[in-house]
Amino acid sequence: MAAAKDPVCGMEVDTSSDLKFEYNGETYYFCGRGCKLEFEEDPEKYLDPNYEPHM
Repeated sequence: MAAAKDPVCGMEVDTSSDLKFEYNGETYYFCGRGCKLEFEEDPEKYLDPNYEPHM
C-alpha cells in the first residue's frame, strides 16, 4: 500500500483512495470527506509550513 499524509489532519492515508484533490500539479489524499472539503476551501492554509495538522 502506498501511503500519503492527509494535509488537514495529518493521518496516513492510502493513495488508492478516491478522496483526492489536485492542486498546483500535486495530488493530495484525505482520510475522509470532511478533510477533503476543508482543503478544497483553502488549500494554502493547509500547505503553509507553519500549519499544525489537527486530529
